[in-house]
Amino acid sequence: MGGVFFMFSALDRTAVLLSGCLLMAALWGIVRLPDANFLMIVFTCLGAALLGDEPSFRKRVVKTLLWALYGGTVQFLISLSVGEAFFQFLIPTAAGWFTFRTLPDSRAACIVMLTGFLATFAPPGFDAAAGRCADIFAGALIILAVTAFDSSRERKTPLPQRAGSSPRQALLIAAELGTGGVVSLLLQLSQGAWIMLTILFINMNKTPRDSGTKLALQRIFAVPLGIILGGLLLSTFYRIDQRFIWLLPFIGATAFYVLYSRGDFFIFSMIFMMTVTLFTDLMSGTYQRFDFWESFFSRSVATLIGALIELCFSYGGRYEKRSASL
Repeated sequence: MGGVFFMFSALDRTAVLLSGCLLMAALWGIVRLPDANFLMIVFTCLGAALLGDEPSFRKRVVKTLLWALYGGTVQFLISLSVGEAFFQFLIPTAAGWFTFRTLPDSRAACIVMLTGFLATFAPPGFDAAAGRCADIFAGALIILAVTAFDSSRERKTPLPQRAGSSPRQALLIAAELGTGGVVSLLLQLSQGAWIMLTILFINMNKTPRDSGTKLALQRIFAVPLGIILGGLLLSTFYRIDQRFIWLLPFIGATAFYVLYSRGDFFIFSMIFMMTVTLFTDLMSGTYQRFDFWESFFSRSVATLIGALIELCFSYGGRYEKRSASL
């Protein structure tokens, strides 16, 4: 009976995540946000899933607006630092330390930093970065909307709560992000941001049971496999109707359902990477001239580097069960 309860809990949370994703994607398409990119969808859907079982409306408002403020600021700073080697290292490192040290839930800090690093794939410039700050606050309104109508939170199994990172934990993850930035700069990787994204996805999914070592090893093999599956689909459907892209959120949501229901980080990473490969190449219009090997090697190498950095810094570390404030 407990397994059935947990299955519906995961289904509820996935539905909230998918609702946030679809509404943000619809806003993106209808309003035609010129400087937008995948970062607002990531912020909105992950934020909605994390807040889906918070019973207090006041706390949901406070947390959502606080995350939007952090997310908008971090992506703004990281976007402006692109191309300036010193600041490209210093700003993400300092932002990572401050975010993990001051936010009262380390999962929220991971979402904020994911949002920030995705800005490296967005249009550059002050005006574009400032515009995305407003877009992120629009995503915050969507988070509040989809969580307000979630009447099933009473029967959910709450996500394990986390307190804000200790000074040592914040310093370690800031050092990981800084190291990833330096390696990306030195190697001039076209997909260097995936180093930091890998570190953040691993840290977001650490539990008392799943250590950083276990998740990093799973990520090393799951990401290339997901890219291969995405590449096979793109190669098979040479002339894909652009409307197919609306199926991708449902495919991505399946990955999160597997993660929420079974805690299977390997399958989650594989399906999620397959979805991202399809999404980015369809949106960029490159699917008819899809360069599989460039995508495979650049993203796989960046993922491998991020996982190795996590292995070096975490020493197999786990997150302990602690209560989060706010």
